[in-house]
Amino acid sequence: MIDVVQLVRENRDNFEWAEVKSVHNGYTLYIQVFRDAMKFDGIPALTWGLKPVVGDNRLFHGVRLPASAHQLQKIADLLNCMLLTPKIIDMIWLQAGLKFDAVVNVKGKIVAISHIHDIHQAIERQIEKLGGDDGSKLIACVGKYWCLTNELRSLSKLHGDEAACNYGWCAKHASGPGITPGVQCWQRPGFRHNKLHWDPSQTIRLMHHTARLIHPDGTEQEVDLHDIAADPALAFLIHHQGPLKYLRQKGVEKLDPIVSEPPISVPTPEVTPEVTPEVTPEVPVPVTPPEPESKNVWQVILAFLMSILRRK
Repeated sequence: MIDVVQLVRENRDNFEWAEVKSVHNGYTLYIQVFRDAMKFDGIPALTWGLKPVVGDNRLFHGVRLPASAHQLQKIADLLNCMLLTPKIIDMIWLQAGLKFDAVVNVKGKIVAISHIHDIHQAIERQIEKLGGDDGSKLIACVGKYWCLTNELRSLSKLHGDEAACNYGWCAKHASGPGITPGVQCWQRPGFRHNKLHWDPSQTIRLMHHTARLIHPDGTEQEVDLHDIAADPALAFLIHHQGPLKYLRQKGVEKLDPIVSEPPISVPTPEVTPEVTPEVTPEVPVPVTPPEPESKNVWQVILAFLMSILRRK
């Protein structure tokens, strides 16, 4: 069976960086995420269980292999990354320059039990329909993702270190709303699978530990996302519930990173931030009485004289 963690150790993985932009209370955070799910070359035809398909000798390139939450945390450690949060997953969908509905079924079967090379070809067809990948755009939606959310903190108290959460499969029209208003998805935050579960729908996508924070006064600062996650004033930039208290998949031995340099900054997509409406106090407009018409002046004088005569 293919070991995706070992493939990453051997630098046989392929991924590129792209930025997503988050705005909250005057702060702007630029977060580096995988531009697409992690890909691998020279992959044979595989069943959903990562076993070679008997009699099929083809090799495929740019295949988005799946990972368990346990494996994904190891890969995150190796690359100095973090698992995504539901909010970041939504932001990837909303800000993607190359966007198509998640591939949920292939050849009449749900992706979770489909051959991996069939899923690969189905996703590539969607990309080709949109003119192909020129290497510059954020791509979505290419699967579900294991993610970090505060519910895992309470679930881990009940179920130990096995608890995991998956979320994603975004589409223009899906089975229900996502975490962020305006997002539709087929997979709401789910907790049915443990951290060792994997199937072809759970692809490998991460965000880098470091990010760029722009303060309201315009100053820029390099920050660690763990610090952002813990700050009540900033946590909403990456997590829909505020401070994120579950920062890594539990029960996974922390690995030393095999990379040391942060990713090179890439062009940021133009995104119109959500602006909190400000209440402007109503200022009364001064009312200027109209100038009396000339013909009305004599009427006023005549009425005044008549009132004097009546008194006599």
